[in-house]
Amino acid sequence: MKNAAKQWKLRLLGAAVALLGMIVLATYLLTPANAEESTDSAQVSQAANSEMFTAYVDDLQKENGKLYLVVDKIGWYQGTEADQIFEQRNPNSGIDGAPDGYYIVNDSKEQEKVEVSPNAEVLMQLYDRDGTVEGTNIQWNESVTLSKFESLYDNTNILDLSVFPYHLTVQDGKVIKIVQQYIP
Repeated sequence: MKNAAKQWKLRLLGAAVALLGMIVLATYLLTPANAEESTDSAQVSQAANSEMFTAYVDDLQKENGKLYLVVDKIGWYQGTEADQIFEQRNPNSGIDGAPDGYYIVNDSKEQEKVEVSPNAEVLMQLYDRDGTVEGTNIQWNESVTLSKFESLYDNTNILDLSVFPYHLTVQDGKVIKIVQQYIP
């Protein structure tokens, strides 16, 4: 009888550990990529001559051997801040908070052209890896070359990358980091 009670306790402990593990994993998977504190459209970082903002990339353009992003800056909010902004803008929605834990504000469709450094770091979450729907699985912060990003952006057969927001870090007037924001 002692063994049965001991086995039952071990199974219960194992189930509790498994449940805790699933909660931690779900929290990690549902947290937006590169989740820093939520940012408004033009938050200036502490680095000299550097800023980070979130934007839709509306177009890629090549001019005189340089790559430019045509961007539409947005307000990107997550967590409690997203819930507050959502409630302010949708007071009669009947929903307690921002769906999926984030909220996007895009009051102006004004576009801006920003030069991309040839050494820019690009981190992707979701893209067409092999020309199949199955090949579009999520891989968090997967590093790709800038030239690969260009070819991926132009390929809209299975997935259109222009629908995703991107967190852009600009230093000395050039984009040095592009991070795709996964949205469910």
